[in-house]
Amino acid sequence: MVAARVRLVRRVRKEKPNMSLSFKRATKEQAKLRLALIGLAGSGKTYSALSIAMHLVPGGRVALIDTERGSASLYADRFTFDTLDLERHGPEDYVEAIGAAEDAGYDVIVIDSLSHAWAGKDGALEQVDKIAKREGKANNFTAWRDVTPKHNRLVDTMLSCKSHLIATLRSKMEYVLEKDEKTGKSAPRKVGLAPIQRDGLDYEFTIVGDMNLSHELIVSKSRCSAIGVGDIIEKPGEKLAKQLREWLSSGVAPAPRVVEPAKPEPVSAELDKVFADYLVAMEKAATVADLTSVATGPGKPTKGTPQYDRAIAVYEARKRSLEGVAA
Repeated sequence: MVAARVRLVRRVRKEKPNMSLSFKRATKEQAKLRLALIGLAGSGKTYSALSIAMHLVPGGRVALIDTERGSASLYADRFTFDTLDLERHGPEDYVEAIGAAEDAGYDVIVIDSLSHAWAGKDGALEQVDKIAKREGKANNFTAWRDVTPKHNRLVDTMLSCKSHLIATLRSKMEYVLEKDEKTGKSAPRKVGLAPIQRDGLDYEFTIVGDMNLSHELIVSKSRCSAIGVGDIIEKPGEKLAKQLREWLSSGVAPAPRVVEPAKPEPVSAELDKVFADYLVAMEKAATVADLTSVATGPGKPTKGTPQYDRAIAVYEARKRSLEGVAA
């Protein structure tokens, strides 16, 4: 019986080869930088990120998404860049900020810092806690079903971004006792551990490095042939940017991205009950004023999501209908 099924599968494959799957010769394409700088406070992450950004695209425009209460602006006398103060730190807020920078045509986007998307105000961890408390559950496992897709979308946005992207990440801090060879006395020393972000996020970057308190970058991951794992780069800036620029610009130009238009799905399959009720309320609005009140009220989706596009379509259709009646 099993042998007969195997022969049948082989015959079908031979008769109907899959013409959509084909291999091609691998070639190096020009690429955009994805760099992560990890370190403790005072290690020089922000300064190094700006220095690399300014020299990566000479004469280019740099946008910095600031979650550190304007600290990057302290370097405005050294570097030319535009900032956006991000007060809410949900993954969806980062997605919107990156999209705004990309749409504005910035050559390099610096995220300072990416850790807040995980452990900041309205970050992933806080969102999970809020959902668990709202649903009255001690275990927050089910809450991750809502938050994980948001974080995944942030990662996808960073990877598909048309600009170079540099992200700083805070590292967890620990003190270790070290013996001074001269005095023989032990003294505490501050060291950095893993970055404050979702485990495994470093796999998504082209180059990852740890900044120490001597302002040295120790490369822990690299896909760049000019920069190896274990390399120690003092005060990374112009020299490193030049190496990266030469490597990134080598190779063939990448093929234009083909974006498939999203296919609308039924409300029951695509949207949750809250959003479905939100749409129904707009469709039932009796006046334009009522419609505007509903549209800006609870249930309003995040800009850039499929739900947002759907809401705009429903809003505009209902508004045209109401204005036609009023006329």
